Amino acid sequence: MSSDSSVMKSLVCFLLVAFGALALSWAESGALSAKIQVVEDVGDFLSANPEAVLAKLTPLRTPRAILYTLGSRVPKDRLVANARDSTSWATPQNVQLVLNYPTNGVGANVSYVSVLVNQTSNLGAAYVLSGGIGQRQVSLLVEAKNTYTFGYLAEIYGF
Repeated sequence: MSSDSSVMKSLVCFLLVAFGALALSWAESGALSAKIQVVEDVGDFLSANPEAVLAKLTPLRTPRAILYTLGSRVPKDRLVANARDSTSWATPQNVQLVLNYPTNGVGANVSYVSVLVNQTSNLGAAYVLSGGIGQRQVSLLVEAKNTYTFGYLAEIYGF
């Protein structure tokens, strides 16, 4: 990988965090539920939910962050929900984050999903559990393996 490509990826993640922090106040409050939990094995979710059909989100990896995306921004869409949190541990952990939009009722028609994850390892994946682009709800599972820290900024856009 060229150094220009690495610089560009780092810049993209920085801009997402900077603009994401500004956008937090524009979304509908309480529209996205999120729960971080430490797990023994990130495969436990599939064991507990054998009927689940998971669709993998596209990752953009940098040395300390992973940006997962689904869909694309469209004219007249807007930020309809967001959430952020972070935590850390003294020893490396396997972590799962479950995101659900909307928390209740009917949501906007989802056009784009972005989850920026800051973690000390580069091991992880994100999946759509249900709903998705063109639907009025989406549930996501984000996994991180062997990390000392886990922080995220999730944004859902729709119309």
